[in-house]
Amino acid sequence: MEENIRKILFVTGARSEYDIMYPVLELLQQRRDVALKLVVTGAHLSDLYGKTVRNIEKDGFEIADRIYNLIGTDDKVGRIVGIGTQINGLAQCFIREKPDLVVVVGDREEAISVTMTAAYLSIPVAHLAGGDVANDGNIDNAVRYAASKFAHLHFTFLHKHAEVLRLLGEEDFRIYNLGNPALDKFVNCDWMKKEDILPVKEFNITNEPYVVVIQHPIISESADAGSQIEVTLEAIRETGYKCFINYPNSDAGNFAIIEKINEYANIFPDQFYLFRNLDRLNYINLLRYAGCLIGNSSSGIIEAPSIGLPVVNVGTRQRERFNAGNVIYTDYNKSEIYKAIVTSMTDVEYRNYVKQLVNPYGDGNSAQKIADVLSTVNLDDKLVYKNITYKL
Repeated sequence: MEENIRKILFVTGARSEYDIMYPVLELLQQRRDVALKLVVTGAHLSDLYGKTVRNIEKDGFEIADRIYNLIGTDDKVGRIVGIGTQINGLAQCFIREKPDLVVVVGDREEAISVTMTAAYLSIPVAHLAGGDVANDGNIDNAVRYAASKFAHLHFTFLHKHAEVLRLLGEEDFRIYNLGNPALDKFVNCDWMKKEDILPVKEFNITNEPYVVVIQHPIISESADAGSQIEVTLEAIRETGYKCFINYPNSDAGNFAIIEKINEYANIFPDQFYLFRNLDRLNYINLLRYAGCLIGNSSSGIIEAPSIGLPVVNVGTRQRERFNAGNVIYTDYNKSEIYKAIVTSMTDVEYRNYVKQLVNPYGDGNSAQKIADVLSTVNLDDKLVYKNITYKL
């Protein structure tokens, strides 16, 4: 490998954060001064969650390693055991690949395992989406902050996220507030005809309004995950709207959610359509034509404002996370959810208000800026040896 070629290794464990990094990957792939590879792990490699590694292969990126770490249990211990397995695999991969820079996104287990492993090996590591704040009691918040303390470079999505990192003692030269690159593809994605969108075509509901559900479990509430999603589904059933349901993530409690959404799809096949995962083009267009997004996905906070999509956020996940104003928060209460759905679907004044909102997370021009920094930033001792800015 020539000395002027920078070896950059991205690590991805789920479709959600792969979609964030994809526009950056696409640009880095085109550079002659970068040798790009991916490490694929987590839900990407699981048949249960759609085996989305196939999408990565289709996109044409070189995969340096596949690290299988998901444990076949719905208990809380599964995630931490999986992290241990992941760290072991990452350490061996990093030693073998000898990357100049490692990149990871978000607040899933990959964020903490990657940043910690790279830091211990004195490999510069960049973290996207640090400094975000959600007062929902989810373990992902602690993971996000811990990952930031291990990381050497930060790409934040909001100015206030950059300020949080400064308050955490991160040096200013490490922080780049450049917006969310996922919006580059989300805003500029090709339009499909409604009837050509894969799940719409299979469900045959071209002329009817519909909603989309993405509801994940919360580890601290995992015992209640099944009853929580049932409340959401019952509220939707009473509205009568057709509904597309995406599989949840792999956190504890997901088995109960999967069982319940399969139950409703089987009992009410004319109203509920279930899918494990969609490619980026179909997913974005499914949301473009939707009446509202229901559940607790970050997609409702970060992406939905770019297409003027109302969101009903159910429960504690994503609470107090900064949003554009397109989100109605409800408790796990059927009547509250029902009312919020009806407002989102039929209140003309509210829907017009949501359509004119400006997405604070980016304007579709972030990826090039991030790719330029990753390709040119000095990977020297100053970057690797971290100091804390606050003094006692």
